Amino acid sequence: MRKTTLVVFCVTIVTVALAGCEQKQTSESRDAKRVMQQQDQYEKSQPVPVFDWSLERHLVIELYRTRNQKVATHSVWRSDYGLVEGDCPSMGYGLPYDTSLTNPLVATNIAQTGEQHTYQGGSLTSIEQAEPNGVFASKNTSATWVFCIGESGSLEPVYVESKVTVYPGPVKVDYDRNRVTRSGAATVLIRKE
Repeated sequence: MRKTTLVVFCVTIVTVALAGCEQKQTSESRDAKRVMQQQDQYEKSQPVPVFDWSLERHLVIELYRTRNQKVATHSVWRSDYGLVEGDCPSMGYGLPYDTSLTNPLVATNIAQTGEQHTYQGGSLTSIEQAEPNGVFASKNTSATWVFCIGESGSLEPVYVESKVTVYPGPVKVDYDRNRVTRSGAATVLIRKE
């Protein structure tokens, strides 16, 4: 009698659990269907616009063009508390410390154990693509290489771990008051369209 009661009890628990899972899946399916219906309605009444021209894309292109030229700038770096730590007349807009010439990610079919795996119909991962300027941009650091213009006019690479602000023209840095002010016209300009 006890075994029968125990079996009935176990079967009841499993049935209730499965019914709960089935109910949850049904509820999730219902919600997903509603979301899709709503998205279909938006597509009909408010379709995603198509533009002939994009100001934001234009500005990104112009910024790449500017960054790819030898431009005179002025770099200032500050501590985590906002205090000016250093500055210099500089060339360009600085480079994140771990910018790379080669792709830092590689797709592989070899596991950490050394075992080779075969995958069909897909890839293991997405890998990065070089920026239009030919480098792989950093995503991991706030450290920056600042290219200060030395007394002889040569570039002096300075490694800075603080936050760097690069100005498109000359500035005056007042360390006592912790202020940076422009001291001349911008030497770097992006044409507007």
